[in-house]
Amino acid sequence: MKLQACLPLRRMMLLACAGLLLVGCKGSNPDVIFYGGPVLTVDAQDHVAQALAIRDGVITAVGSSEDVMATRGAGTLLVDLKGRTLMPGFVAAHEHPSITAVFSGAVDLSGFRYRSNAQVWQALRQAIAEQPKGAWIYAGGLDAILTPDLKIPSRQELDAMAPDNPLVLVSQTLHSFWANSRAFAEAGIGRDSPDPGAGSYYERDAQGDLTGFVAETRAAAPLLKGLKSPWKVYNRYVDVLDGLLARGVTSVASLGYNVPPMLAKVAASRQLRPRIRQFFYLVEDELQYLPDIPDTQDPYFRVLGLKLWHDGSPYTGSMYTSKPYLDSPLGRTLGIRAGSHGQAMIEEAALVEKIQRYTAAGWQVAIHSQGDASNAAVLHAIELAGPLAGATPSVRLEHGVFLPAERMQQLAQLQVTPSFHIHHIKFYGDALAQSIVGLQAAWQTLPVRSAFDYGVHPTLHADSPMFAPDGFALMQTAMNRRTGLGLLLNPQQGITVQQAVRAMTINGAWQLRLAAQTGSLEVGKWADLQIVDRNPYESSVETLDTIRTQEVYVGGRLQYQAIHMVQ
Repeated sequence: MKLQACLPLRRMMLLACAGLLLVGCKGSNPDVIFYGGPVLTVDAQDHVAQALAIRDGVITAVGSSEDVMATRGAGTLLVDLKGRTLMPGFVAAHEHPSITAVFSGAVDLSGFRYRSNAQVWQALRQAIAEQPKGAWIYAGGLDAILTPDLKIPSRQELDAMAPDNPLVLVSQTLHSFWANSRAFAEAGIGRDSPDPGAGSYYERDAQGDLTGFVAETRAAAPLLKGLKSPWKVYNRYVDVLDGLLARGVTSVASLGYNVPPMLAKVAASRQLRPRIRQFFYLVEDELQYLPDIPDTQDPYFRVLGLKLWHDGSPYTGSMYTSKPYLDSPLGRTLGIRAGSHGQAMIEEAALVEKIQRYTAAGWQVAIHSQGDASNAAVLHAIELAGPLAGATPSVRLEHGVFLPAERMQQLAQLQVTPSFHIHHIKFYGDALAQSIVGLQAAWQTLPVRSAFDYGVHPTLHADSPMFAPDGFALMQTAMNRRTGLGLLLNPQQGITVQQAVRAMTINGAWQLRLAAQTGSLEVGKWADLQIVDRNPYESSVETLDTIRTQEVYVGGRLQYQAIHMVQ
């Protein structure tokens, strides 16, 4: 079967032979041909081909085995898939490799590892005992949802636990923090320190003393400096990039709080060649790394735009919602004020001005917005900003946890594209419905199918390190929408497996303005590929998360093989 190609104009000279469908010029023999298994092209029709050829890092032929093999030359390497599936590498549209590297230097207290309160604090006490006096101690992953009986210590209890060390605890969501007195003192934070404001604050008791709880990263920043040294982070960042490759990720977008670009480029290099594509969105504290104009020349590293926060997290009470938070034991443990609504972290006029200014300069603007009130306010600000300059999409909406489906038409009209934090359903859906916002509000979660229906190119993300960036697990949750206790949350918004694959590949490329270069297996595109052990199109949704990536190619070069990394 031959497939019709949709070729980017800039590749037409490369494939100048008239009359061919997906097969390149016979005079340019490919370097490699893959055959012997299904090839998921993820083109506009989701065609499945039989073979694929690449030359100089670019796909030159896709189609039937007979047609693609006809292009081979004496030096062409033949790769027999042996029934395995070839598909595009994942385009991880919203992850945090830098933050993952930073917090991998902290003691792991996560609910994925410890399921009881006693286990959590025993692990921390042991870690404290192993540290010299005066050393900063960081522990991450605290999660009162995945560790149901978790009790958060007060500042005084943390003082008793680590009397000789500054101690900082970080929640799994990375929106809540706790510190002892020594950490506050060494960070220069006292009872009279001003709150950064707009949902970010230092909690105080009735006497005005610090309780130890810190809401949101702006307030926590002075406490986290010890984790962020580039020299301490470098090796961990290398490991994070290797881990992404092992999960089939060939392009990763880093949404804020990034390592310096030069460090990122060096860490991504193997034998002086990049092994993964990185695309940065900067926070406004990182504007020293913003180029004068967008650079579209480097295919492996680019700064694409800015990341802004409009609200916070449902698990800190800083998500901005139209309905009040519930009064529940879990909510009180999380520090959520019953009856509160959260609030906007940026005023409307300031948001409108930033959207206009950055898009006029050619940058994308990615806006963190979780609650329904936040989403409404953000979309109104985009309307007020007027027709936006720059290539589509100019604005991305990040997370969209409580994004009502009826907002999709507005997103389409404004040409806004959403990236959905889909694992809120799998890991936190029960807590959202029963203890945080209630079932009626939780029923609005993550309308992925409606986003497809309105053609706004939705993507899925894990928001790592919050959850592991496992593309097949994300696809599974988007399809079955099942919580940990088996509740089907907003099940009519479940998507097909073809849509799920698109959300992890070509839609991500579209959001990064790279759909002409990657995200699908079509002639003229970068040869960013992964070989997986089973065909996701033919796998049950229950087993989708057990599919494993066995090989990964970036720009036609083998960069990962199961069991070991390519040296």
